[in-house]
Amino acid sequence: MDYYKILGVERSASTDEIKKAYRKLAHQFHPDKKGGNETKFKEINEAYQVLSDLKKRGQYDRFGTSGFGGGSDKGFDGFDFGNFGGFNREADFDINDIFEMFGGAFGRRGPRRAQEDVGAGANIEANLSISFFDMARGGSKKVELTRESACTECGGTGTSHGKGLIDCSVCKGTGEIKETMSAFFGNLTRIYTCNICRGSGEIPKENCPACKGEGKIKIKQVLNVVIPAGVKDGEVLVVRGQGQAGFRNAAPGDLYIRIKITPDKRFTRAGNDIYYELPIKVTDAILGKRLIIPTLDGDKDISIPAGVQPGEELRLKSAGVHGTHKGDQVIKLKIEIPKKVSSKAHKLLQELSQEV
Repeated sequence: MDYYKILGVERSASTDEIKKAYRKLAHQFHPDKKGGNETKFKEINEAYQVLSDLKKRGQYDRFGTSGFGGGSDKGFDGFDFGNFGGFNREADFDINDIFEMFGGAFGRRGPRRAQEDVGAGANIEANLSISFFDMARGGSKKVELTRESACTECGGTGTSHGKGLIDCSVCKGTGEIKETMSAFFGNLTRIYTCNICRGSGEIPKENCPACKGEGKIKIKQVLNVVIPAGVKDGEVLVVRGQGQAGFRNAAPGDLYIRIKITPDKRFTRAGNDIYYELPIKVTDAILGKRLIIPTLDGDKDISIPAGVQPGEELRLKSAGVHGTHKGDQVIKLKIEIPKKVSSKAHKLLQELSQEV
């Protein structure tokens, strides 16, 4: 099952592009609509649940659906999409996307986040272009970021020096706001995280002047990112704790780096093997020849055996991609037939034809 094809987006699509494609398709195929398709709707939802989550998307890009229940009603990481079409209360889906899909008729977003997520920093997405060599051998690359980091003035607490925390005056220290509103099916009570204290229930008695009580400031940073050998084009690498800083020392987010591999005109990749096409003369194919060819580790002297045939392959062991195992460099021989020959060569070829 290809989640990107289901949503009709490229593998390099941004989170916003994926969300936009999902909403359009979910609205089109919802089983409660005329012409809807429950099976298609389940597939669309499963694809979105994976691709909209940077961590799951990274796992999917690297491993596909194998090991995650792809291709069945048990979706990624064991999510059950079987009852989604009927809005079963036990189905695992983001109710906020449903509210937004139908025009926000149920009011603003805001179901309470789990306590451990309160004030947590957002994840960051970045793109990184690497060379074919870096893909095959691995290495380290610098990534420049502008991100939020813990405030050095207050140590991330958001409080002015010598001042402590007091109960939030908006939520009265509970960290939650409750709102009750009338709806066509009765009263609806909504509980959401207090946006003043971000669910902690406390605020600084006096805000830090550097970060205005947020506990974080914007900085420019250069990170050295380790590129594993054998990484694939479009694959996402995760750098833990290098996303946006959390609110007042809450956990930081992660950095998700999408890899773009710059092609090498000399080589193509197939698994962990790389292929190189070597044109040779007819006489070299008949008589044999020593030639210099490029490899990822520099030029190498190889021997073309006498009597090689068109399309025949030679292998340089362990000269390919160094991933989970070392691949080979495969040399595909292309025998070039001259369109014109001199009269002397023509005569010699005629004599040769009598011998073979």
